[in-house]
Amino acid sequence: MASLVTHFLNGMFKRMPIIEDPELERRQNAARPLAKPPRGIAVEDARLGVPCELISGNGSGEPVILNIHGGGFTTGSKEQTRAFSFALCKLLKCKVLAPDYRLAPEHKLPASFADCFEVYKRAIKVYPRLILVGGSAGGTLALATVLRAKEEGLPLPAAVAAISPLAGIGMDLPSHKTNLKTDYMLKRDPSGGALLQKLIPEGAGEDFLKDPKISPVYGDFAGFPPLFLAASDSEILFDDSKLLLETARTAGVKCFFLIGHRQLHAWASIPQIPEARSALKKMRTFLQNEGVLKKS
Repeated sequence: MASLVTHFLNGMFKRMPIIEDPELERRQNAARPLAKPPRGIAVEDARLGVPCELISGNGSGEPVILNIHGGGFTTGSKEQTRAFSFALCKLLKCKVLAPDYRLAPEHKLPASFADCFEVYKRAIKVYPRLILVGGSAGGTLALATVLRAKEEGLPLPAAVAAISPLAGIGMDLPSHKTNLKTDYMLKRDPSGGALLQKLIPEGAGEDFLKDPKISPVYGDFAGFPPLFLAASDSEILFDDSKLLLETARTAGVKCFFLIGHRQLHAWASIPQIPEARSALKKMRTFLQNEGVLKKS
């Protein structure tokens, strides 16, 4: 059963109009107060030569988490994902890297993917044991980053956690239609239309959309690190996680799929709700069972 907080947030999102202007949405997001660091947690520049901050706390160490923010590739920032970064730092007792990346429509795909891959290349040299984590678009960016690292022969992270990711840019899946009336946060079909046009270059065709560098479901998952997936059965991107799970398991990847019932889109990355805290504990257990984290 969904918590009262989730019911409240669902009602709030249901009443909110769809914002088609990314700049307006960014201004509204920027006007909200940022999460303050809990006692004992510090935020500083990661000194990687790219826009990225480092969150650390008492007892936090390796592996280090690379937390890639969501926002539909058009909004979001490392600052706006701090609440999630703080929760990861405290619960998993890990340092957290949180990068920025270029946003559409000013910078069409694959700009955001290229930026995240550049962050990864720099981070893996400094922190050899990484866990990639991302919610929504951040989950897609995390998956595609690791697939590209594998293709280019770079060291792979110890694990990946993707929360409500998009499986492929422009891909049409049943839940994109059937869950339109129950996903009060996204509210829109990501398969095409004006939303897709904000992301992709003019004239981009099927080869572009099926490139694993932006659509991870088309990638080769053989040898992929342990994968934690989470999605709600009422969200538009539910079938995306199901398809990614099938693709990864067929390739022999060790996976765990957490299904939330009537939860918000990317609920596991919203630590203010009780269900998110429970989901993160399950993520921790999976990582411990795979030997990525030490058992406490």
